[in-house]
Formats: sequence, structure tokens, C-alpha cells
Amino acid sequence: MTSKTEEQRTLFQAVLMLIGLSLWVIAVTLIRFIFIDKIDLDYAYLTYIAISVGFFFLIDGLMLYMYYVLQFNELKPKEQLAIVFIIGFTYTICLYLALISVYIMPIFLCALILAQLGQRSKAQFSNFLTMIFITYALMIHSLLTGESLLPVLVMMVSGLLCGGLSSIAISKDSSRLMFMWKSALICVTSIGTMAILSLILLDESFIDNLIYMCLSAAINFAFGLILSPLVERIFNLITNARLMELTSHNSPLISRLLKEAPGTFNHSLAVASFAEMCAANIGENPYLARACAYYHDVGKLANPLYFKENQSDYNPHDDILPEVSADILRSHTSEGLRLCKENHIPEEISHVTIQHHGTMLIPVFYFKAQKLTDGTVDPAGYCYHGETPKTKLAALVMICDSSEAAIRAMDKPDGDKVDKLLRKLIYDRLERGQFDDCKITMRELSIIRETIINAYGGLFHKRLQYPEGK
Repeated sequence: MTSKTEEQRTLFQAVLMLIGLSLWVIAVTLIRFIFIDKIDLDYAYLTYIAISVGFFFLIDGLMLYMYYVLQFNELKPKEQLAIVFIIGFTYTICLYLALISVYIMPIFLCALILAQLGQRSKAQFSNFLTMIFITYALMIHSLLTGESLLPVLVMMVSGLLCGGLSSIAISKDSSRLMFMWKSALICVTSIGTMAILSLILLDESFIDNLIYMCLSAAINFAFGLILSPLVERIFNLITNARLMELTSHNSPLISRLLKEAPGTFNHSLAVASFAEMCAANIGENPYLARACAYYHDVGKLANPLYFKENQSDYNPHDDILPEVSADILRSHTSEGLRLCKENHIPEEISHVTIQHHGTMLIPVFYFKAQKLTDGTVDPAGYCYHGETPKTKLAALVMICDSSEAAIRAMDKPDGDKVDKLLRKLIYDRLERGQFDDCKITMRELSIIRETIINAYGGLFHKRLQYPEGK
């Protein structure tokens, strides 16, 4: 459970980010008012500060709503920072394109990007917050210049409507192509909405501004396509589209695993099959589970022949001391984390490399060491030096990894034998406190065990013996 100190820390981070966002908004607005619009400095400054007092009270209330009701505190700092960046960027581009025409602003760009990044519930609120910022700035501009505020209201209503459609229609499971089609439809809808609202609220003919409305839709569409994968990479975010790319056999580390450690590669595929099914059954992201399983053993690339699945007849451990063997074996977790960081693999995946063995004992070399000495062998010298699982997926991969290896090593496994084996594996890890730092429940552990038993028949079934020559 999250401690009070951690809650205070995450709240403090959220406050800092929102203060930073507010300062960003004020800075770009003042730059436009003072240096581009050439509004009288004293009058503009005093008016801006006066209205800002009430505005900051609104921001504080929205921040608390966002943090507690929408559970922004559950997001990682990089995800919170990405949302702040997208809101700030959308506001800035809208404010400066409004110099050409209010109708050209890509008013729901924020929602379009966040929905594609899998933040659907956050997209609606972030889009609303962006609307507040833009309307606030242009309202001040109207007060200072005497221009009509009605076009701004037209764009605000259109932005709220199309932003809501974006958060509903675009799901995190959408492919890039589906995102294109849905975004195009929403952009066309925005043109119709702006046209209808301008006819109802404004005296002027919307035909005069139709080209700007079309440009607004085009900018929303183009920036949505370009910025979604760009923000994804800059902030190293997890989306299902990104996970598909990471688990492609052409991705650098997976390609190396296939060529340099084919046994480990096949083991990872089998673990991924287990992990994907287990994750789906306990309500976790199966795509992320598969990616974690693909990368959990990439550290074996440092010494592939020292791992059983990559050996033929010769085992190099036969010629070295058990403590050296233990060092080589456990180094694959820290080496895996290093490789993942070098290749910019998201931490949700990379941390599983250091957590999938936790602090478990390496029994083979521990017992080998006991046979070579008459004294007592300290088991601490034969344990993994990693971290215990911090997430359900890390715990799930730990179970699937040890289960796959143990089932393959069994002599004539059947359902009952596999069931007893899995119960023992899970009990051993519970007894050694491997699941103390994650929120996995006993019910979920039971579901994982049952899922692996059911999957066992499909992955390790026996082939029929065909008659010779046929």
C-alpha cells in the first residue's frame, strides 16, 4: 500500500507540474500581448494580474479535482509530465494561430493525442483545462481590444464536443491506421460543428471562415498523427502500438536474442504465451505482459552458453566453482536492466528484468557447493541480488518463468504433477516474501496457477507417433 510519505511526494510533484504549466501559459500569453499585439503594458499587465487571482483559484480547484477524483496520482511522473506538455503545447499553438484567425485553432488537439496514448479518461479533463486556458486568454484579449468574444465561444463549444468524441471513439487498442480514420471523421465533425454554431451565434456568413475551419481540422489531424508517436518516444510511454513494435522480432534486443541465444528466445516465447493468458485473466494488460516476458531474460546475451537452454553437449559450469557459476547466473538480471536502459526500453518492462527472480535461491549451485565442502554454506551467497516484484506483472512473469522451465524439466508431466509443481513454486515464493512489495492477491495467484495448467496442454502436448516412412 502507498505510504503517506509517497502520497505527499506525488502530490507535491503534481503541484509543481501544474504551477509550471500555469507559468508556461502566463509567459506565452504575455509575450503575445506585449510584443505582438502591442497592448499598453500597464493596462494589460494590471488587468491580467487582477483576473489571474480568480483564475488561480480555479486552477487550484481543478488540480484537486484532477488529482483525487480522476486519480492522476496513479500516473507515473513521466505520464503526468507528458500530459502537462501536451496541454501547454496545444495552448501555445492555439494562442498564436489565433493571430491569423480564431477559427484556425486546433482546439481539441490535446484530447486527440492523449486518447491515442491510452489516457482516455484524462483526455477529457485535459481538453477541458486547455479550453479554460485558451478562453481565459482570448477573453482578456477581447476586453483589452474590444473584439467580439462570440467566435471564441464557438471554438470552445466545438473543442469540448470534439474533444469528448476523441476520448470516447479513440481507444488505446486502436492501431495507427484506425487512429487515422477515426481522427479524420472527428475532424470533419469539427468543421460541421463550427459551421453550425457560427450560423446560429454569429451574424457573419460562415463561408468567409470556412477555409480557416478546414485548416483547423487539417492541423488537428496532422499534429495528432505526428505528435502521438513523438510524445510516446520522448517521454518513453507505453501504448499498445509501442508494445507491438517492441515485441517485433526485428526490434534490436529481440533480434539479438533470436540470433545469439535461440534457446533463451524460445523460452521467452513460451513464457510470453503463459504471461499473456494469465494477465488477461487477472485484468492486466496482456500486451504489456507479453513484452515483459520477451525482455525478462535479455541479460543472458552477455553469456548465452552459460544457460542450459542454449547449451548442446558441453556445460561450462562443470569446469568452474559453484560460486562463480552463481555470479554468472544472477548477473543476467542486472545485465538485462543495463541493456534495456541502453536501448531505451520503458521502465515498466525493463524493471521486470531485475525483479523476475527477486531474491530467490539458486538451488543447483547451492547444493553443488554443499557437496564440495564439509562446512556450512551460506545460502545468501547463492541468492539472486535483484529486487522483489513491485508490480503484478513482475510477479506474474516470475511465476510463468519458473513454471515454464520446471515443466520442461519434468519427466512425463501430467495435469496433477503440474498442479503440485505450481503450488510448490508459488508457496516457496510466498514463504520467501517475494510478493510482499506488490499488490497481487491470493485469488489472482490461484487464477495464474489454473491458467498455466490449462495452457500447459496446448504448449507442451505430445505429438502423435507417425508410422515410419509416412
